[in-house]
Amino acid sequence: MPVGFLHAAIRKVASTALAGFFREVHVIGEENVPRDGPLIVVCTHHNMMIDPTILSSTMPDLRPLHYWAKASLFKHPIARKILLASGVIPVDRGSKDNRKLFAGTFDALSQDDAVALFPEGTSYTLPRIVQVKDGASWSALEYMKWVAEGGKNTNNGKELVIIPAGITYTDKSKYRSSAVIEYGPPIPLAEFKRQFLSTKEGDARAAVKALTHAIEQALVELTINAPNWEVLYSARMARDLLFESWRGVPLHDFKDVGQTLVDLFATPWDADPSFVALKKALITYHSLLKSTHLTNGALSTLPLSKRRSTDSVPSRMSTIGPLLRESVAVGIRLPLFLVPMLVHLPIYWVTRWVGEKSAEDEEAVAQSKAVVGLILCLTIYSVWFWIISALFWATGLGFVIAALTVWAMASYHSKLIDDNYIRAKRLLSAYRVLVGVWGPQRWDMSLSALTQYTVTQPPPPNPFLKLPDSVKDAFVRSSSSPTVPTLASTSTDPSSSSGAGAITPTTPKSNKRPPSRKLIRHLLRARAEAVRRLAAFIRRIDKDDVRVAASGFMAKTYGGGLDSLFTVGGGDIETVSGGVEAELNPTGWRNGKEVVAYLKSKGAMVGKLLREGESGEQPYQWDVLSSEGELSSPGSAGVSIKQEEMEWVIPGSK
Repeated sequence: MPVGFLHAAIRKVASTALAGFFREVHVIGEENVPRDGPLIVVCTHHNMMIDPTILSSTMPDLRPLHYWAKASLFKHPIARKILLASGVIPVDRGSKDNRKLFAGTFDALSQDDAVALFPEGTSYTLPRIVQVKDGASWSALEYMKWVAEGGKNTNNGKELVIIPAGITYTDKSKYRSSAVIEYGPPIPLAEFKRQFLSTKEGDARAAVKALTHAIEQALVELTINAPNWEVLYSARMARDLLFESWRGVPLHDFKDVGQTLVDLFATPWDADPSFVALKKALITYHSLLKSTHLTNGALSTLPLSKRRSTDSVPSRMSTIGPLLRESVAVGIRLPLFLVPMLVHLPIYWVTRWVGEKSAEDEEAVAQSKAVVGLILCLTIYSVWFWIISALFWATGLGFVIAALTVWAMASYHSKLIDDNYIRAKRLLSAYRVLVGVWGPQRWDMSLSALTQYTVTQPPPPNPFLKLPDSVKDAFVRSSSSPTVPTLASTSTDPSSSSGAGAITPTTPKSNKRPPSRKLIRHLLRARAEAVRRLAAFIRRIDKDDVRVAASGFMAKTYGGGLDSLFTVGGGDIETVSGGVEAELNPTGWRNGKEVVAYLKSKGAMVGKLLREGESGEQPYQWDVLSSEGELSSPGSAGVSIKQEEMEWVIPGSK
């Protein structure tokens, strides 16, 4: 069943939508993918239709891929012809006969074709991979058994190859974000095949489970995985503070840098109140950025001088210069970008509206924006094509001029959009900071009302993802101590003996975003608090011979060890898929100095962070604020950075 002509056409259209939504799709490991022979690609699935689009668009040599679809979709004759011409394989899920179930897959593989599968079964948004089903393993091993028993094989006896692929998004639902797809080395199949072909009872099923676990391990190593949301959000915010440029982490290193920071914040130091306070500060800043729709990258570009050393709110006069600078920068570029901007303005408005309406379904946001954007682009370009051609009386020359004009306008927009988009976000940030700082203090949101905006609520769970309650709870709770602030926490009890405070869960009172002017002062102070605490932490682990937690494969890659110095989360062994037991938390270690040196080598601005962290002596403490959002007693607002450093008591240091 060769892939029909529709496959290439659909891939071209989908790739166009992809290019309009993402700034870049970076590919790693192309050399691992064979150019011919039977191939199964097993890929992560966290962004609905965007995932197969990226997979098909980045396959080396644009090798066509077959995808599975339930057999009921093929009942109508016209639908059947379209699906088969697109390369889609019917799968009868109700069949108890594996040969019948995978008949289409056998046909494709036996003709030297490639099949792409998403073994997680459904798209979902969680801090880590939690589900890998057995379908890919069954299909691969049944195919090898079928060939061994004399099944039709037209590919000169070439062995089946399974290639894992992991897709990582810098921000999967954000316009002009980026994606990374990494193709891992082939999964060795000889031992699984031998066990599957054994006549011993139970060996076939055991081989399937073992291969599923191998696939899961490969996918974990190709993506960023955290034990819970608290760790993931802390690591993301630390990444943004360390890599402040608009490009951020180099995409080739994005996964490893992200996993390094996740492991760092998964280290079980929750008995240390300074580490608890660091994670709380990072999550608070992350949440306030979300609430104001601003970014750390935009704020970090504004040269704002402080009003006084004990407060992180800049002086009013210092906010004027950045606004004027960004206004001039936008004004200079606007004439060059005005025409394509006006042409595409309806697309910006509608896709933004669609994204807001899809916000409750994390998996659907990017897909909705990309699809609607493509439809609107084709519509607007078609209208302009006919308008321009009509100006030339719809002659042949008019059609040529119209086509060239529309193509030039689309290309020109694509080349200019990123720089202008970034400049517009900087201008918006400068304006909001100026309004927030110049506004009277009565504008500031009170602390009682603020708490709901200092917590990032996790995305709603996918109803089709069936997980044990113990696994679901693990993503929300903190790493170990119940006194560690989790994503359900918004306030602390000063009387708690832990020093971090007991957690009081709250639910947001309203989904409506408050005016940013009410949050700006809080946001700026939260940023300073996060910077100071992160700087103190980085300085501490870089100073002594401190060991930090690391995922096993990261420890082996970067010179750490697997001696179980750390047992994150108590070393729990969870049943994650099909009865296969796997450790969900890092158990290796890396040296703190090596981690800091690694981050520096990848472009982390550690020196700048340390200097900024030393610029103020008073860490910001939410519990000493008045209801007006001002420091009620600056002299009691915490300890100095130097004192704070001395409070770190990190297990594993020598």
